Amino acid sequence: MVRAVSFDVDDTLIDYSVSIPRSLRGLFGADADPDVWLTLMDALHPLYLDGTLSHTAYLRTRMAAMLATLGRPVPDDAALDRMEQQRITLAETGLRLYPDVLPCLTTLRAQGMPLALLSNTDGRLQRRRLRVVGLTGLFDVIALSGEIGVAKPNPAAFEHVSASLGLTTADVVHVGDNPAADAQGALAAGNPMALLIDRTGRHPTPAGVTRIMDLREVPDLLRGVR
Repeated sequence: MVRAVSFDVDDTLIDYSVSIPRSLRGLFGADADPDVWLTLMDALHPLYLDGTLSHTAYLRTRMAAMLATLGRPVPDDAALDRMEQQRITLAETGLRLYPDVLPCLTTLRAQGMPLALLSNTDGRLQRRRLRVVGLTGLFDVIALSGEIGVAKPNPAAFEHVSASLGLTTADVVHVGDNPAADAQGALAAGNPMALLIDRTGRHPTPAGVTRIMDLREVPDLLRGVR
């Protein structure tokens, strides 16, 4: 029986399709290719998730790799940190929610469904972003890896959410955009269902995972398993 829903944040609720290109152009100029940045994220983010890279090391490595692809010198760590902070500031000026987010959340709320956030990111930065887009007050639990000390797909991250809700992982459905960290991680942790939001058809659907293209599908899907 599903008693609560947890959501990933980045590229699940918050749409970075505009803010990422804007921040890269502002930082690097017109020759900065957002697809290169996304490729670097796909390659490096798993190393952060498995603990190979700390969050700070992940950000520095990504920034250094982007500079290298542009044929520009890679500065020291302090300069890389300043560049990343500048990029974040530029990106946050364009933060927005996907249009399906609020209809989904308000419907689930109206049905009495407790809601949680589970995000692999720095706590301070993510809480600021959540305030910017107006999400903070919609969730009963906000679990950020930088604060709880564990990241998806580690089962402990999903267990932290369910325990914070007063439930077990068997009571919670997780929704996210990453096939491994979100979908497979949720199933491995014991969630009864994992919903993979894939608005562009970019990702293959892992076995046992339900793929959706719009968050407004979530309330109807859950009616059948409650």
